[in-house]
Amino acid sequence: MRLPILAALVIILTVAACGGGSGGPSGNGANLLENPGGEQNASGYVGHGGATVSQDTTTAGEGAASVKVIIPDGRGAGVQLWKADGVTMTAVSAGSEYELSADVKGDAGKTARLEILWHSAAGAFLVTTLGDIFFLPVDGFRRFTLSAEAPEGAGLAVPQIVTDVAPGGPLTVWVDDVRFVQTSGSGTPAPSPSP
Repeated sequence: MRLPILAALVIILTVAACGGGSGGPSGNGANLLENPGGEQNASGYVGHGGATVSQDTTTAGEGAASVKVIIPDGRGAGVQLWKADGVTMTAVSAGSEYELSADVKGDAGKTARLEILWHSAAGAFLVTTLGDIFFLPVDGFRRFTLSAEAPEGAGLAVPQIVTDVAPGGPLTVWVDDVRFVQTSGSGTPAPSPSP
């Protein structure tokens, strides 16, 4: 089901890490992601850099499940968030502001960051917006946020959570209640290309 506000998607990220307990949604717009918490499955969560992704019903920040990501020993590996089909990027509007936020927990002493990969409407890569590096909380989920403006020429985006440095062995991260919302602007996003 498409939400009326989906037509006004624009991703602009200004880095701002915030924490606190289990967090909760941030941003006021409609979530542009189709499977924010992995409640039914891990559809739309795509591991990269050798990472594997699965639903985990034994731990959750909100609801009954989260998405478990096992990351090999490598910098920049992690999980990308696509539409539920796993091949369609999220439509955005150039010049609009967006916010990516997620509840995250993981292995002690390891670091990660939120990022947004910006693409043209045709799917060509443009640039990446990097969030602040944060230590993964081990005692419960903590919410992290990245805000940014979609760059000129952007029509599609792929939010992701990645390791910042080589973790020195496999790393496990859980993500829940992931939100990608347009926070300002009224542009109409380009249509998502079909797989």
